Amino acid sequence: MTGHANSSDFQDAPQRRSRHGSLAGLRVLVAEDTEMVRDLITILLMREKVTVVSVVDGAQAVEAAAAEAYDIILMDMNMPVMGGFEATRRIRQSGGPCAGVPILALTANVSKAEIAQCERAGMDGHIPKPFNTNALTTAINAALYDA
Repeated sequence: MTGHANSSDFQDAPQRRSRHGSLAGLRVLVAEDTEMVRDLITILLMREKVTVVSVVDGAQAVEAAAAEAYDIILMDMNMPVMGGFEATRRIRQSGGPCAGVPILALTANVSKAEIAQCERAGMDGHIPKPFNTNALTTAINAALYDA
């Protein structure tokens, strides 16, 4: 997506990594209400030496993104309290440490309409569910290094 500030524009935001491929050292915020999916993402990313912070709804994601800097946010679309679209809009509008970092949708619905809605909300891409390690790491690499 265009029009978003880079994470390096924020003084306390982590710097984008210069090496394509390695995710080691990244800080990732995962917003996902399904415990099994949260656990899977955490396990897969921890194998890559990624620091993972997870929350269970969009409101918690907005709070976490305002409180700390992350390199990327993985956002489920359908969560209680606040969904991923609204959470993404609020993070983008916040001007906080994560306002410009890539946000990837986690969604089982990969219709053109859903993808367009993700883009309108300010997301930088999507990871279709179900996913595997390769799909997850490829999407994160693409968002961080190919943008």
